[in-house]
Amino acid sequence: MKALVLHGPGDLRLEEVADPMPKGEWVRIRVKRVGICGTDKAFYKGTYRPFKLPLIPGHEIVGVIDMVGDEADEGLVGKRVTTEINVHCRRCWYCRNGMPTHCPYRQTIGISIDGGMAEYVLTRQDLLHSVDGLTDRQAALVEPLAAVVEMTEMTPPSRGSRVAVIGIGTIGLLSIQVLRQYDPDVIVAFSRPGSPKADLAERLGADEVLSPSDAEYALKKYTPEGVGFDYVVEASGSNAGVDLAVRIVRPRGVIAAKSTHGSRVSLDYTALVVKEARIIGSRCGPFPKAIELLRKGIIHVDDLVSAEYRLEGGVKGFEKSFDRRVVKIHLLV
Repeated sequence: MKALVLHGPGDLRLEEVADPMPKGEWVRIRVKRVGICGTDKAFYKGTYRPFKLPLIPGHEIVGVIDMVGDEADEGLVGKRVTTEINVHCRRCWYCRNGMPTHCPYRQTIGISIDGGMAEYVLTRQDLLHSVDGLTDRQAALVEPLAAVVEMTEMTPPSRGSRVAVIGIGTIGLLSIQVLRQYDPDVIVAFSRPGSPKADLAERLGADEVLSPSDAEYALKKYTPEGVGFDYVVEASGSNAGVDLAVRIVRPRGVIAAKSTHGSRVSLDYTALVVKEARIIGSRCGPFPKAIELLRKGIIHVDDLVSAEYRLEGGVKGFEKSFDRRVVKIHLLV
């Protein structure tokens, strides 16, 4: 099969590799579409070290099951699906206590085992979700949407909250939409000056899009006593975004950390302590809830896909993904 294989930072190649064959409870998905996410970009850029090399990246997948292992349900063949990415052991303390994404024995599709930037990808049958009623474009955005849903399920904002979202890439734009369902008083988005995505952020629910240099103006206009926001999402993928989050969160407010760029960051630790603020990390989330939000038309993702490339043009797709005008790149297989 054809696959995009990462050999190191900046070294991504289209190669012919052996077709994967499912065994046991595993099934094979014939991939139709896969997204390039922030983690994939960090692997490619070299800021986040992959768990194995060479690696076929890609975990935002939609496709059709075309083969199953000898312990899997043969009736799955032909089903159109997406897959969760953490292949957990189902036996350890974390799995038995409702935290399978933290299983210490897990394998992660596209991160520690080969992923979906290929004609075929393997997954275990219990990780599958039907995407009937969704387009391929929508289905390939279930995984990042689920990650945002997890953020609000772990730490939901209160009704009438004053919310700030730092960064208006895929996660930032999904966060704006999901947070809007909690009936906040205001959502202010922060992005680099002159962001070409500002109009999209406002269409999707931001009340105003500002640059970080406007932080004091935003605090005075939107927050009690001009002190800080109740709930701040950090999705910028930058150290500057973390600094801004600490600066604009109110005392005893929440910073929801959503960047997985792989780089170390520094922050004003004293300010965090004095404010008694909380930093809450979250990542993979509930696929069924994300799928339902898309089926009901509550969350809109079509405009998040800035460009599509065939798998054969995947290297160009990765390079394009760093363009600040781009939200999401999809590869078509």
